[in-house]
Amino acid sequence: MMTHPQNLPISESHRVPDLVEPKRLSEYARGVFVSLPSRKSVKKAIKSGRLLVDGRPSYTGHFVRSGEVLTVLRSPEPTAVYDLELRVIFEDDHLAVVVKPGDLPVGGFMRRNLDNALPGNLTVTSLPDALPRPVPVHRLDRLTSGLVVVAKTFSAAAELGGFFENRRVEKGYLAVVHGILGAPMRIEHPLDGKEAITEVAPIAEGAHAWGQWTVVNVQPITGRTHQIRRHLSMESFPIVGDVPYGGKSVRRGLMLCARKIRFPHPVHGEIPAFEMDLPRKFKSFLRRVARDSSLGN
Repeated sequence: MMTHPQNLPISESHRVPDLVEPKRLSEYARGVFVSLPSRKSVKKAIKSGRLLVDGRPSYTGHFVRSGEVLTVLRSPEPTAVYDLELRVIFEDDHLAVVVKPGDLPVGGFMRRNLDNALPGNLTVTSLPDALPRPVPVHRLDRLTSGLVVVAKTFSAAAELGGFFENRRVEKGYLAVVHGILGAPMRIEHPLDGKEAITEVAPIAEGAHAWGQWTVVNVQPITGRTHQIRRHLSMESFPIVGDVPYGGKSVRRGLMLCARKIRFPHPVHGEIPAFEMDLPRKFKSFLRRVARDSSLGN
């Protein structure tokens, strides 16, 4: 296998066909390489020097031209493994859906993260385009618990990344907020200069020594950073435990969980929606603050 001077093997290559007009590398490369399924992954590959133009590192503003050869170098295989048993909701040769505990980052420089826990919980796929090891295709905040979709092959990563970018993934969250939310609402406050939409519906309510609370179902239509937390705070319904956005500190941490998810299978088409049980900390919280809850178990 050909290697780069830094001893990184070539993952994929592509010769640019005739173009009507030049395109920026950061725009063109997404969708060309299965190992770069999103704009973020393209920019990361460019910044790290793994996306080459005619054998040389380039930059995001480079205008791709007909006849150039684009090459992606395979990422150095991570060796860190974090020993943590995860609940696996679904798994096949292409992907998996796992439950991320609260207070666990998805990735990062520390050994303790979801990325490093995946190899010890998922089976190795035998498909020819297998990733070096499984990778999450989206993110949850460190403090948020819930379902995370994981790709096991390059092609699944590309397809699933496209589904998230094109809003073909339906996500359902559960949260406990301060105050009484009497009726469903649709929040449409722009965030960071971009459209942001969140739909919220109350399902249970009560009172505690520190005030009133409502359990809500939340569906983010867009996916901005901290969108649910920021939107609810803007409407004066901060999430319990969300101190940075106005919530009161509680021993159980942030009361927000990514409980449901639905998306097309990248190979087989539609699959059923996935749903996890009510998290233990939610059950414990509700037992303490209310004897009667419409959430049942």
